[in-house]
Amino acid sequence: MTGRYSWHELWMLFLIVLGIFGIFSGLALVVGFAAMAMLTSGIAWAWNRLAPVDLSYRRELSESRVFPGEETTIRLTLTNWKPLPLPRVRIEDEIPEELRISADAHAGTGPNVQSLRHAASISWYERITWAYTVRCDQPGLYRLGSATIETGDLFGFFSNSRTERGSEYLLVYPRVVPLYELGIQSVRPLGETMSGEPLFEDPARPSGIREYRQGDPLKIVDWMATARLRSLHVRSFEPTAASTVMLVVAVETMSRRWEGYSRAYLSRVITAAASLAAYAAERGSMLGLFSNGTPILADRPMKIPPSRAPEQLNVILEALATIRPFDVGPMADQLGEHSRRFPPGATLAIVAAVIQPELVEVIDDLRRRGRKLVVIYVGPPPCQPMPDGVRTHEIGDYFDRIGVGSEYAPA
Repeated sequence: MTGRYSWHELWMLFLIVLGIFGIFSGLALVVGFAAMAMLTSGIAWAWNRLAPVDLSYRRELSESRVFPGEETTIRLTLTNWKPLPLPRVRIEDEIPEELRISADAHAGTGPNVQSLRHAASISWYERITWAYTVRCDQPGLYRLGSATIETGDLFGFFSNSRTERGSEYLLVYPRVVPLYELGIQSVRPLGETMSGEPLFEDPARPSGIREYRQGDPLKIVDWMATARLRSLHVRSFEPTAASTVMLVVAVETMSRRWEGYSRAYLSRVITAAASLAAYAAERGSMLGLFSNGTPILADRPMKIPPSRAPEQLNVILEALATIRPFDVGPMADQLGEHSRRFPPGATLAIVAAVIQPELVEVIDDLRRRGRKLVVIYVGPPPCQPMPDGVRTHEIGDYFDRIGVGSEYAPA
């Protein structure tokens, strides 16, 4: 803009003045030049205004969910749906820097993002497609950034651009490692028993009603039966010997919250939790998740009720992939507050990189209340001493051997 007017408005004003001057001066050549220039400018202006009309741009991922190290294809499609060719179209796509794009891409870099740039001319009713291989080694949920599309007229006099917000996501699952590679080589790493294990009532298998006993939770009270029989009755369930595993994932990676977080230890916490989830799911256990971290798309503790559904493992892996490193409160407080809502008889598998004395106290309290607990410690040795009866796996050194988290470790 020049003052209140753009350059093309000033140019048209100049041509009008030039034409009037030629008419009054009797200079036919000047009048002809002004008329041709005005006609050309008008065509260019109209072309530029019509260029973005019915011009679509679409991005597609061949796979929107992958594991670390796997590849997917991003397909970019530009389509001109009108009978007007476009001599120049420039496109710039913002891509998260964690995604590695195939070498044949014309890419630029910037803070936290990289860009894919294309320049092309497109005929009427034509479609142009670009395809690139994308690879990501770090778990997470990555949103493709905005795309800026710039078009112009045939003569290059005018240009316009529009920006389309990205809505495509690529989810990279956490790495799943066999437990023996993490140094968890016990036959029963979560304390499972092969025979004679206690029976627990399965809430998914109702069997009738019975009289209330001291200690029964109020949530199983059958109020209709209570009113009909005039005494407190609760719903009963068939017993089951199937194990239930609650993954308790603590996202603290520093002793003091103001110190920030360690990407290395958070990566190890997520990998250990994902590996335990896969182990439990393979053995048919009911599997649930509780974490004091928050997912990317919500601002609340992560709680996934136990289930043996076929898709439960995927649900938990997706939740682990989207955990943010900042907690909603210390795990000691969160676990103490929510533990009473965990199913009776469930094994609590606590995965942590930092264990404060307050968390040890909560673990001891849960042990005294009859909870089965296993602690998986991925931080620097030594781990805080645990109460008697709490199985502990210290596996930090094993992550160094397999290279998980070492890419973030300080030199």
